[in-house]
Amino acid sequence: MILGLVSRGMAEQASWISFQSRPDIHAPLLNVSINEESLATPGYIFVAPFKTDIPGPYIYTTDGELVWSGSDGSTTELFHGLHVCNYGGSDHLCFFQGTQIEGYARGRNVILNKEYQPTTVVQSGQGLTLSDMHELEVIDGESLLLTVYQPRPYDLSAYGVKPPAGWAMDGVFQEIDIKSGEVLFEWGSLDHIPLTETYVPLGLNPVVGDGLSNTTAWDYFHINSVDKSSQGDYVVSARHTSGIYKISGKDGSVIWRLGGKNSTFDMPNFNFSSQHDARVHAENETHTVLSLFDNGSDNYRNTSLTSSGMIVALDHETNTATLIKRFEAPGEGLRSTSQGNTQLLPNGNMLIGWGSIPSISEHTADGTPIYFATLMDNDSMNYRTFKYNWTATPADSPALAVRAPPNGATTFWASWNGGTDYSHWNFYGTSADSDDFVLLARIGKQGFQTTYTSSNFHPQTFAEAVAEDGSSMRKSSVVKPSLPH
Repeated sequence: MILGLVSRGMAEQASWISFQSRPDIHAPLLNVSINEESLATPGYIFVAPFKTDIPGPYIYTTDGELVWSGSDGSTTELFHGLHVCNYGGSDHLCFFQGTQIEGYARGRNVILNKEYQPTTVVQSGQGLTLSDMHELEVIDGESLLLTVYQPRPYDLSAYGVKPPAGWAMDGVFQEIDIKSGEVLFEWGSLDHIPLTETYVPLGLNPVVGDGLSNTTAWDYFHINSVDKSSQGDYVVSARHTSGIYKISGKDGSVIWRLGGKNSTFDMPNFNFSSQHDARVHAENETHTVLSLFDNGSDNYRNTSLTSSGMIVALDHETNTATLIKRFEAPGEGLRSTSQGNTQLLPNGNMLIGWGSIPSISEHTADGTPIYFATLMDNDSMNYRTFKYNWTATPADSPALAVRAPPNGATTFWASWNGGTDYSHWNFYGTSADSDDFVLLARIGKQGFQTTYTSSNFHPQTFAEAVAEDGSSMRKSSVVKPSLPH
């Protein structure tokens, strides 16, 4: 990824890359250290790093080449959870965009079409505060699951907070009809999960809160994922109780608990804590199969030396939970004290995003790591990572930068941010003797940006993105060369 950048017209800093054709893009560098392509699932890598100079949603090839940057240049509006979602029967991009607060966020859920144009924005309903970053899942192409961190007045006198002070954070999720905005289902932790189930004492740190005001409400629960089962119920993960809960889709009651202080299930061969991203993969009357990301630590309570992805089976007849497979980072493993996710891929492989550690891994079903990459900004974090096939034809035209000394050789740099289906570029130019555009070269796509140099001077130029079958997809605007820097 980071070799030959200068010769291809790219500017590289310690942790990001820019392009002659798109100087406005500053994409994080992705260092790929393991890439066994023959065993990996085909697809692109989807990330949205933050706590970095250039936060934003990005798509990469598995060898670390940028495909799309959705960054708008803001360092205060952050993005989380970029992934492919099926909305209305076709693939779209979904992500959260908003303002980060201690431990949660306030913002909106954005859905883009295959031209990277906004299709719709989904927001929390029924008068609650703005949506949170911790969940965005489209259900059956029609509804959307989201979370809300809702501070509420609460009697905390048992914990030393004297009335009238006393605030607790309600971990809320809603299922919302995307088109109408109607709230189809709502659940809140304060109605169903007592404060006594938490592992984080009041005032532990700014994320947990001191309970003295609505801006420092005690986040005793910390909801961080919601999934809907085929039976119409919901599975919720809560970091601060180290518990996973099955919630009735009829009345919101708790059907079972996995982990935490009051687990319904014995767990003879594993444990987990501060976990994220609990997902249902199979379910019937007697058994449930889940995946989750076990952080194993929150820098306060520690249950494991390393974090891992897990697949577990719940036996509802014996109330026993069994670890089926544990997926660990290569080498000595990684310990991620916040964030993270697992994604079960179509071929049975497992993709893992390592959260507070900006790494990505893919594993075969037996746990063997076959892919490993890390964002080169070591201070950055990435809430969730995904891998999908994705095809898109951007609404924006290709970008072209052209430089040449007076009557000297002309160098072209062409890119098409987010374009996936073109295979090569046709470069065109006029001459000092004619204003007619002539095809100068046909150059295969070289990654995000393709470079070509003509030995002649061309007063006017343009580039054309061309599909594998030779058909024209889109042309850049006509560009006059500028002097070299």
